[in-house]
Amino acid sequence: MKALIAIGLLISSTTFANQTEIDAIELASMQLNKSALVQAAADNQGYVKALAYYRLSVSQTVSSNSPAAIKSLDLAIAALEGAIKNNPNDDESWALLAQCYGLKISFEPHNAAKLGPKSGIALKKASVLNPNTPRVMLFKGIMSFNTPAMYGGSKVAAIKSLNKAIALFNDDKSSGNYWGEAEAYVWRGLAYQATQQHEKSVSDFEKALTISPNFGWAKMLLSSNQ
Repeated sequence: MKALIAIGLLISSTTFANQTEIDAIELASMQLNKSALVQAAADNQGYVKALAYYRLSVSQTVSSNSPAAIKSLDLAIAALEGAIKNNPNDDESWALLAQCYGLKISFEPHNAAKLGPKSGIALKKASVLNPNTPRVMLFKGIMSFNTPAMYGGSKVAAIKSLNKAIALFNDDKSSGNYWGEAEAYVWRGLAYQATQQHEKSVSDFEKALTISPNFGWAKMLLSSNQ
């Protein structure tokens, strides 16, 4: 019995530690604090390290530093592939890996024929392992939004996936891997905007800011749509 209690406490403390680091990474990302993201990547391992590099890549992309963004993205992919090698049932790492492969297509469109299927396989693996992970539906929505219609993309399909992601986030806050809820509202807002649903898009940008008041992207989008 004592051994079981000790294991439970260890799992609980590890989950709490991961969430604390994830919260710090998300705050740094929303504030485009690249130095904090670099430090977070250096201080962590596995999935959390990969998340820091992924967020750093996005921040570097916003700053128009593509070479640095590609390097950070490659480091995120390497960390995730290592995490999956150690634990093939790590649904969160599979999901984030799918998103990283998808993001890399934007830098290397000539490799879309290779990276697209890899992204799809990783996302499907994550979904099979845990269909209730909201980030799976978030990434599926982002991919549907960014993929041209001639290759199967759809803004309507993106909205449907993001609806599911937002619903799943209600039960995700104690998962130890909680992040992405505000982002889901932003992407759904963009999809509403693309389908001429202005009031819904503004409402989603506002909702994103109620969740994450420091979300610079949501602030910019809301400002430009009022």
